[in-house]
Amino acid sequence: MSPSLSVILWGVPKPTDGPSPSGFCQKLEAYLRWASVSYTHGSEPNPGKAPKGKVPFADVTLDGKTERLSDSTFIIRHLIAKGSAADPDVDAGLTAVRRADSRAWQAWLEELIYPAVVTERWVVDANWATTKQEVFGSMSWPLRVFLPWMLRRRITGLMWAQGVGRHSQAEREVIVAEFVDALEAKLSASSGPYFHGEKMSMFDITAASFIANSLGTKGNPYFAGLVLKSPTLVSFARRVNGELFPEYKNVLNLLDDAQGELQKKAV
Repeated sequence: MSPSLSVILWGVPKPTDGPSPSGFCQKLEAYLRWASVSYTHGSEPNPGKAPKGKVPFADVTLDGKTERLSDSTFIIRHLIAKGSAADPDVDAGLTAVRRADSRAWQAWLEELIYPAVVTERWVVDANWATTKQEVFGSMSWPLRVFLPWMLRRRITGLMWAQGVGRHSQAEREVIVAEFVDALEAKLSASSGPYFHGEKMSMFDITAASFIANSLGTKGNPYFAGLVLKSPTLVSFARRVNGELFPEYKNVLNLLDDAQGELQKKAV
């Protein structure tokens, strides 16, 4: 890491001892932890005010020059291209074929599975009350009243336009379960504890981040429930998040408890 590099990670407000309510903010922070990049948090409760109308975005200062960048993937690529931070896939020794494989899995997770999880959290009425209290309950009036209504309306529209919001919840559960089964099979077949073997790759960082994001809320019980029933995914999520975020006691305890229950059932 360049000694002159500093980053302000702008995202939705998050607890100091738990994951961000945004999976993409969590992904970027996990990468910064992995790469040992110095960063601080900036809070933007309304993603609509961010560049590109979404979080995360970042103020990246290198050699005294500050650039404002948007989108977790492009922020990470910028840091790697500038030689300011390491590339997990290079560090893991991935071939071009394995990098392509990772990119396909990342697209599957980010462009289909996460929207399905977000829809479960923000659009399904049974989960919305929980999400609303978790995300906005500590805000002052009138933000506590106006912002949830505005963001839910916006997210519902985005999920409809994206396509996943047009499916029924039962159909979305089929989509999510297929991914969980496939990820479990892929990790089980790996030659090491990570997706491609013995070293953490960018996909490991991404997948563990979205799992942590989902376990940090009670607003997506279906996806979280699938993860917690899988010994492979529990072990994977515990390993990566325990290494990068040892302060996430609630998430790590949840994974430890799930691991204990799964071990009892296996006896």
